[in-house]
Amino acid sequence: MGKFLRLFILILLVVGVAFYFAFNMIMGVLVRSKKETVVPNVVGRDLYKALEELSSVGCGLKKESEEFNQNVPEGIIFRQDPSAGMNVKEGKVVKVSISKGGEMVYVPNLIGQTIRFADISLKNSALILGEISKKYSTAVGKGIVISQDVESGSAIDKYSVVNIVVSNGSPPKGVLFMPNFLGKNIGEARVWALQRGISVNIANDDTSKTNIIVKQSPESDEDITRLKSVDLWLG
Repeated sequence: MGKFLRLFILILLVVGVAFYFAFNMIMGVLVRSKKETVVPNVVGRDLYKALEELSSVGCGLKKESEEFNQNVPEGIIFRQDPSAGMNVKEGKVVKVSISKGGEMVYVPNLIGQTIRFADISLKNSALILGEISKKYSTAVGKGIVISQDVESGSAIDKYSVVNIVVSNGSPPKGVLFMPNFLGKNIGEARVWALQRGISVNIANDDTSKTNIIVKQSPESDEDITRLKSVDLWLG
């Protein structure tokens, strides 16, 4: 019995080896019989268009990865393997990487900070400090950020530029700036205006319920040297 079992196992091994070599030989013939084709350039295409172009030359497509890319719109291919122009056998699968677009970050609040700390805040948020404009201010000390061109809390692309306006201190002699009267009593505004020969117009005098200013025109820190009157709204 043992002799027959060994013989049976030997026959199975011979058949297995023969099948292996025969299979490889057949597959080799099939691969060699496939036509060659040139890989098209699918970088800059979306998946649908890329699949269409690759199928037309007998190639397949596989999405290999999705990555953030500041320079390529979301859903667009930015890398392929094999590269465009390579000669391959029909049936070759081309691997592609898809852009997830620019990575988004939140803009910090820079108002009230010095230029140095504003720069640090932006760098910590992977953003870039851009143009620094200067403006006279009666309310904000020299060198302090008055405003920013992208509102704090906004979501923008990583490494975007944020511009700021910085106080240049009090205006020079002979230049009159509008104070910030919001939340103050109308009496204070009247005294200020009387001292400077400016008239005050109460825009909603008939409907106001308090003497507290809730709106003003011009806005604070605007040059009103040549103005003869200002408008105030009471809450």
